Amino acid sequence: GGLLPLGERQFRAGDLAGARDTYMHALELDEANPIIQYKIGYVYVHADDYDTAEHYLLRALELEDDFAPAIAALGFTYRRMAERKEKEVKQQAGQDDAAKSRRLLEISDLYSKAENYLVMALKQAPKLVDEDNESWYGSLGGLYRRRGQIDQAIEAYLNAAAVTPYSSYPFVNLAVLYMQKNDSEKMLKTFKSAERLARAETVARADNYYGYADLFTSQLALQKTAEAEDTFAIVLEISPSPTALGLLRDTLEKLAEVLAEPERKAAIAPYIARLNAAIAASARA
Repeated sequence: GGLLPLGERQFRAGDLAGARDTYMHALELDEANPIIQYKIGYVYVHADDYDTAEHYLLRALELEDDFAPAIAALGFTYRRMAERKEKEVKQQAGQDDAAKSRRLLEISDLYSKAENYLVMALKQAPKLVDEDNESWYGSLGGLYRRRGQIDQAIEAYLNAAAVTPYSSYPFVNLAVLYMQKNDSEKMLKTFKSAERLARAETVARADNYYGYADLFTSQLALQKTAEAEDTFAIVLEISPSPTALGLLRDTLEKLAEVLAEPERKAAIAPYIARLNAAIAASARA
């Protein structure tokens, strides 16, 4: 019985390989347990191995077809698959039109599957949170933002904020979306809330990577340059996985996209480059 809590502690500490091995050991002892299948799938999503994640999450749903955590995690897996394919399409210049159309249809199909699973899980359990204690509405909001459905994204992140009012995560994303709507007053107000909440998260738990990532993003957006640089050093030091760094990079890319002033865009670019270098380095490790 002690294996699941051990795996959870390892996962939270960023030891993905250790968490996977612990859960695999638990699986040997209890193969028909959907919770263990789900936990293994969740680790594989965060290790960017989406096909293996899908395998274990589908297995969890074979064992218990209405198991909401696995339904939501499968939705997130399909969203990450879609995002990866999208990046590949952007990088492959000179593809013939037929191949490109096929890829774009695949991407659209994956986003639709992702939305269906996330919505299904949230209808069943509106207060459902993931293994990082964030509302699954946040993942749905991220999907809508990717598809350019800004109003639906705002609604999803507002739902996330209602489920986890002390989490900075929905507020950072809302702030970026308000900027996309050219509402700079709401953006500043929301970034200030995000900064306050994120600081409290880092005080409560010194190894809270996502708290530090949100604190850094808020400081950067509020032009607190020296503080942002200090926080960024901690972000790199305690990052649990390349996926976690990738999520921060995606947020910064979005922020750079929506900011109008060239000097503020220019302040973000070096951080995106440093995150890309850190992601590449941890992929080689």
